[in-house]
Amino acid sequence: NIPNVFTPNGDGNSDYFLPRQLLSRNVSRFSMDIYNRWGQQIFETIATDGRGWDGRYNGELQPVGVYVYTIQVTFGNGITENYTGNITLLR
Repeated sequence: NIPNVFTPNGDGNSDYFLPRQLLSRNVSRFSMDIYNRWGQQIFETIATDGRGWDGRYNGELQPVGVYVYTIQVTFGNGITENYTGNITLLR
């Protein structure tokens, strides 16, 4: 279950985009990339214990809108799953 909306406005609720529920399933390897509507990669991480994307690129707030994520996760049993979808940034 990957969220489809997040609100990086500093209120403490959904301020970061990270598939926490997916990461709670005995993950051994993880990568996530975020792309803007022009296909430019604006975020990447392999950290399973980080905060995730905060809605910024190079320290600059990104505009409200729809972004694309790609996630690859390998579980402890060796099974790898790939996810691609949209995440909506709201403020």
